[in-house]
Amino acid sequence: MEIAGETHRGHQRPRNEDRIDWDEGAGVAVLADGMGGLPYGAEAARLAVEAVIRIARTHHGSDHTWLESGGEPADLVQLANRAVLSYTERDRRYEGMGTTLALLCAAPDEVALAHVGDSRIYRFRDGRLERLTRDHTPVQRAVETGAMTEAEGRRSPERNVLERALGAVTWAEPDVTRLPRDPGDLFLLCSDGLTEPLEDAAIGAILTEEDRSLSQRAGDLIEAALDAGGPDNVSVVLVRT
Repeated sequence: MEIAGETHRGHQRPRNEDRIDWDEGAGVAVLADGMGGLPYGAEAARLAVEAVIRIARTHHGSDHTWLESGGEPADLVQLANRAVLSYTERDRRYEGMGTTLALLCAAPDEVALAHVGDSRIYRFRDGRLERLTRDHTPVQRAVETGAMTEAEGRRSPERNVLERALGAVTWAEPDVTRLPRDPGDLFLLCSDGLTEPLEDAAIGAILTEEDRSLSQRAGDLIEAALDAGGPDNVSVVLVRT
């Protein structure tokens, strides 16, 4: 595996409430976007990401990734959710904080994905960018039912309203997807700070630049979002399996 990532505050936010991390040995990459407008979103994102990485590092075998050792991505999501909730239970000043989560776990023969909220996971294969997750938002449901077009959804003032988030309920409800692992596949985990200003075609065009390293392409994605206005914190993690 090869993993690279980058995060930026953006041009309009006073602080960065996104968090990213990964562990190649454990075969895990994770991204969280603290819920804007609620208290301590950055703290919620930090707690969730640190919980995922800590558990994955502790329980994977020395010669096996965490998933290969029998781990379940949904369990990591629940542990991250518990980390956020426990913090608010200890200090009620933090009550109401929450975060999205996008998670990738790899084994030799498969890749497992889990997500909660509107942070997304894509797969780039053979020059084609494919979105693998659906946003947990009322706007996404409206688009799926035909009540709203994709273009209208991108402009909707309610596009950032979440139906699911870590820290919001005792038991988080992640969507989990398992895929065969194909060497050369490139996965993108990103916050909505990337997908709001950039359409998928623009993201795919940057990923097509094979003469650029993963780290350079991560930086190029951030720069493109900033050039498009950078209205939000923007974070990306690229994973080549």
